[in-house]
Amino acid sequence: MKRLFLIIAFVAGIGSAQAWTKLLNDASLVLAKKYMTPAATAEYNRIAALKGSVDYKWAASQDVAVALDADLRSTSTDERDIVVRIERAAELLRNRTKHSDKEVYTALQEILMLMPELHNISRIHIEGIANSQRDFTFTWIAGKPGSKRFEKRGTISWSTFWTRLFCGWHQAWSPEYYAYDLDIHFAAEREQWMQGTPRDWAHDMGMRAKPMYEWAEQDYVMHNAQRLNLEEVHLGSVARAGFRIATLLNNALR
Repeated sequence: MKRLFLIIAFVAGIGSAQAWTKLLNDASLVLAKKYMTPAATAEYNRIAALKGSVDYKWAASQDVAVALDADLRSTSTDERDIVVRIERAAELLRNRTKHSDKEVYTALQEILMLMPELHNISRIHIEGIANSQRDFTFTWIAGKPGSKRFEKRGTISWSTFWTRLFCGWHQAWSPEYYAYDLDIHFAAEREQWMQGTPRDWAHDMGMRAKPMYEWAEQDYVMHNAQRLNLEEVHLGSVARAGFRIATLLNNALR
């Protein structure tokens, strides 16, 4: 996949409540719209048009997470849990004729904002793995051993790494181009990733996140090659979010 290597300003210490950037959220929605059914698309457009009469503001710093047990299963009933909130919003949309315009519009926006967060590695909290339940700061080394850039080091928080680093490489892209690139890159996986429920998707993300905590910890030193390899994990997460938004809305907006 083509990469745009842009100058990135690393900001350490931003809390784990940080949300994905607007670019990533918009790209995931563009991707989702490509795979929504005509019926779901029409109903989505109707609900989205309610914006002018509804006062809704998303708080990007909301303290929400995906809580998984030791077997990487989502069993939480906590209202702050991302999976629980997505399920409730989807259920409201399925029964939207019984609810006010404000409730319906809010439920749609909750899904659009929380589905990307379900696929944010830094949001995945796994029982028994302490590092998955707190933010920490590690060191990043820019270049290859022996190069001048190898001496250039920066610090970054785990949450910032997953929410803002990689999209910084593509900040010159439009959401449409980002989505187009993801769609091509992960075409073979699309059908598989669109199967299942939010609980299944949380388990999938737990499977992706757990191996990282064998090395991810405070003061870890990450070399450039490892950082580049992790971009594929990040891109796969954004693509999953887009494909799965389509699945959820196709089911909820029939």
